[in-house]
Amino acid sequence: MEKFVLIPRDHYRQKLLRLANNGNVTFVVGVRRVGKSCIAAQLEEDLREYGADGAAILRYNFETTDAVRLTADDLINYVRKRHVEGVRNYLILDEVTHVVEWERAIDSLCQYEDCKLFLFSSNRRILSDRLDAVAKNAFDVVDVLPLSLPEFMAFQQFQEITPPDTPLLEKKYVRFNEKDRTYTVEEIYGCYITYGGLPVMKPEYMDMERAWVITDGSYGAIVTRDILEIGSGNGISAVTDPVLLRSVISIMAKSIGQNVSATWIAHQTAEYLQRPSATKTIESYIRALLNAHLFYIAERCDIRKEKTLKTLAKFYIVDAAIHNYVLGGPAENEIHLLENKVFFELIRRGYRVCNGKLGQSEVQLVASDERGKIYIQVVDELMEDGMDRKLAPLRKIRDSHPKLVIVFHGSSGTTEDGIVILNAFEFLMGASWGR
Repeated sequence: MEKFVLIPRDHYRQKLLRLANNGNVTFVVGVRRVGKSCIAAQLEEDLREYGADGAAILRYNFETTDAVRLTADDLINYVRKRHVEGVRNYLILDEVTHVVEWERAIDSLCQYEDCKLFLFSSNRRILSDRLDAVAKNAFDVVDVLPLSLPEFMAFQQFQEITPPDTPLLEKKYVRFNEKDRTYTVEEIYGCYITYGGLPVMKPEYMDMERAWVITDGSYGAIVTRDILEIGSGNGISAVTDPVLLRSVISIMAKSIGQNVSATWIAHQTAEYLQRPSATKTIESYIRALLNAHLFYIAERCDIRKEKTLKTLAKFYIVDAAIHNYVLGGPAENEIHLLENKVFFELIRRGYRVCNGKLGQSEVQLVASDERGKIYIQVVDELMEDGMDRKLAPLRKIRDSHPKLVIVFHGSSGTTEDGIVILNAFEFLMGASWGR
């Protein structure tokens, strides 16, 4: 099995350290092979560096090859023996759902007032409503995502060779073993959406043949261990048909950027497989895919009525390399894959994201946090003859929340009526829009 290169992922390090001394259980979740175990190891190092008693830090991965099948009582007794009185204790437990009656074990461990729990998992079923912490809303969730574009550049060892004040789109980069070739940020983005952002894709693997093998292993691990072995959650509605599952995944991957429903997906699978699929079965399979973090959902929301709609939604695939693997090659529609990247960049920045409905119009992404909302359209370009049509949905919104257009080919700026236009590469590299 491939091992990750341990790179500092400061975004998650800082977030976890901020949560280290509150009384909540912290769930750290994300798709398999996104690097959670490395983040857990880094967290242990950071806690020691910031003064925690090393003897009071317990980190255990329940998926290691030498891990035995433990029961709740085994885990409770083990922690009790290791517990250090008079200091803050930290439990960093990776894939604890492999423990028999794990929920009872976690509830018991939460009784220690001087104990902070970090629970890492590749499946969202760890957020079980049978846990006391979840029932009492005494928990935090940290979503670990594949590498951002700046992280990808650092991980793949791209180095800038132009002066720091060079405009982003004019910057030149070289890669660790390609000193005779230079890259622009747009060309690096092309690598990013080809090879993906899972840190298991080491720098030396950035060629199509080896990348395909690595992605095949990642996809297989997700499907086998977090979907087929687990199902859609809590032992209910197990995923039992690998052929149907593959069909659902392919249809959802093809449909990023589109509003779809379980009923529509059922019709598509029936046509492809030449056999019927019940909508409830498809709903169960979608739930399993969401739990395994292979896809994320942007529910449809009515902007005027400010409510979530039960019909239709957009699904975004977690990694571009997996998207290409499932479909047998790179995306045909680059703008939809850019929308996919924008969605995850918003999630990375802490926003809740839905898909906006405004009468018969659509606002692709509506991002919200404690400061308010941002309405976002993602477009290929803004030519004079088509600009009014592309900006029309934003101009129909009468409230004062910011309106943003992220453009693939185009410069940043502001329209006369205050709509912010932001170049896509600048956005993915961390630029904001003045908030």
